[in-house]
Amino acid sequence: MIDTGVEANKPQAKESICSDDDDRCQWLRSTAVILSCAALLVPHTGCASSSRSIAVVVTSDDQSQRLAKQPDIHFICSELGSGGNIIYVDEHQTYQQIEGFGAAFTDSATYLLNEVALPSARDTALRDLFTRAGDGIGLSFMRNPMGATDIARSVYSFDDNDGQADPDLSMFSIAHDRVDIIPIILQAKGFNPQLRIMANPWSPPGWMKTSGTMLGGSLLPNMNSVFSDYFIKYFQAYAAEGISIDYLSLQNEPLYDVTLDPNPYPGMLMDPATQSAVLHDYLLSALAANGIGTKVLIYDHRWTDPYYPEDVFGDPTVLNSSEVVGIAWHGYAGTPGVMSPMQNLYSGKGQYLTEHSGFTTDSDHVRLDFENITQIMRNWSKTYVKWSVALDQNQGPHTGGCATCTPLVTVENPSGIVSYTIEYYTMGHFSKYVLPGAIRVYSNNAAGIIDVAFLNPDTSKVLVAFNDTTMTRSFEVQWGDQSFSYTLPGLSGATFIWEGGQEGSYTVSARSQIQASSFNSTGGDSQSTIETTFGLQTENTSDANGGYDVGSSNDGDYAVYNNIDFGSSGVGVVNVRLACDVNNGGNCGGTVEFHLDSLDGLPAGSVSIPATGGWQVWSTETGTASGATGVHDLYVIFRSPASGTTNLGSMNWFQFN
Repeated sequence: MIDTGVEANKPQAKESICSDDDDRCQWLRSTAVILSCAALLVPHTGCASSSRSIAVVVTSDDQSQRLAKQPDIHFICSELGSGGNIIYVDEHQTYQQIEGFGAAFTDSATYLLNEVALPSARDTALRDLFTRAGDGIGLSFMRNPMGATDIARSVYSFDDNDGQADPDLSMFSIAHDRVDIIPIILQAKGFNPQLRIMANPWSPPGWMKTSGTMLGGSLLPNMNSVFSDYFIKYFQAYAAEGISIDYLSLQNEPLYDVTLDPNPYPGMLMDPATQSAVLHDYLLSALAANGIGTKVLIYDHRWTDPYYPEDVFGDPTVLNSSEVVGIAWHGYAGTPGVMSPMQNLYSGKGQYLTEHSGFTTDSDHVRLDFENITQIMRNWSKTYVKWSVALDQNQGPHTGGCATCTPLVTVENPSGIVSYTIEYYTMGHFSKYVLPGAIRVYSNNAAGIIDVAFLNPDTSKVLVAFNDTTMTRSFEVQWGDQSFSYTLPGLSGATFIWEGGQEGSYTVSARSQIQASSFNSTGGDSQSTIETTFGLQTENTSDANGGYDVGSSNDGDYAVYNNIDFGSSGVGVVNVRLACDVNNGGNCGGTVEFHLDSLDGLPAGSVSIPATGGWQVWSTETGTASGATGVHDLYVIFRSPASGTTNLGSMNWFQFN
């Protein structure tokens, strides 16, 4: 049997009223969008003649509801006024294409699923993990470690050779993976043939390294070519098993010295120069020569060190390679906001969040997941990948490594009973309804509500919203010329799904409180080089109503807010919520300037940035506003008396009166 803990709250697919030979309905069933197929068959002839239904699922902070189906709600034909707490969804403003959500096929996870789980429980869990039918959450982007990790039962590579050098890789073998990992991957791909897989090593064989072991050290200079061949052997061996590898990165967390960890595990240091050299001199040409279509992601580590991918992309061969498609990030330090200035700097490359584990020490998984996934998606990531897809009741088994990481499913050992953690459901709010190939579209954050919106390949729309406060909060959603209202309990999240095409656009009242994180785009002089200045980025705020503020501001950085309506009578005052810590790197005393339609457009107001006593100590500052009437794109620019000054302050919201 399988124990999910919340059988009564699981969403059930609606009974279809479609005929079996209706292709559109067959497609809808295959993606498990839970709307009635009848909606696809009714032409939309204008807001006045249609009231679209919206499917809703909710997860509450007390976990009494977990991905629980709610009664459908409906749009009304109305453009909202300036008084409500409004989320504007505009599918005509588009951002990154989503490739998928997932976790990792660790050695421990696949062992538990393949050898410990009861066969019926395993089959049900794999179906739920990798399909969207019924209770399934449709994972579609999985990570497959090349050898041992911090979640593994032993230390192993694919060419250990008793520690003896094997530069010809004559002893290379994936026999270890044939026992548990490959059988589970093949079953997962059977449930989801579109499943994409990323592979990378925590460490190559010890004989390739300065340490002589898989724990610590760096790649020996004369092993760059052999290391490249190690990848080629792996891809070919997996292909022979019927598994293609879609993405690779050269090294997991290349800046982390695992020997300093309290529980050391396989790992290797790799500086940017080595990563560039391996790609430039060996691996890119080897992939081409062997007809291997695996794409490359560089870096694969924390948000705090964007200099690393910048240094790797300093090699023109790597930067200009069509096989190098983006930057992989891990969510353990820094803020997801750094991905936006990196996207501005390297617009031809993608951002990929490839690891972000939950921990037993986390105080509130519901809040953390909704905050993290939403912010990561709002900052251009094409993926969101948890760490180990399964663990046992003791967060194991493992040799060294993470003793507090949490999975999506728990396999009790030795009983073999499978249960689903809360992270299964929070992930499902995204992975079940946001299909591979979806496009993120514009939506703003409202006061106390964070959200992100998507346009699916089948044209359905998805909005994920989370009440980031402890109090029940109501909000309104405007989509073109239609709107709906909803109320969420404190720290609870909802996914809304609907069909149809947007008619009309939106305007935002300048007199409403506009969240700084609701920008349509960002830019600035500081983003021409990330090594010393990161550029504007969102971060979690502890200010009232939660959500995200915009920090890391430097002289000349700016954010753009489209369709701001100042009305016919103009405005006289602008209030701005600001923070700056002069004792912790802040260069307070600059200004926030507001300009209409361009960086040097008509000035509409300015406010001085004070020293507030901390980066999360907030003050509402007031400045004079003038000259603005009608609807404009608003450019909000950070300025300093001294050109090039960094760390001018953070902004949470602004409001004209």
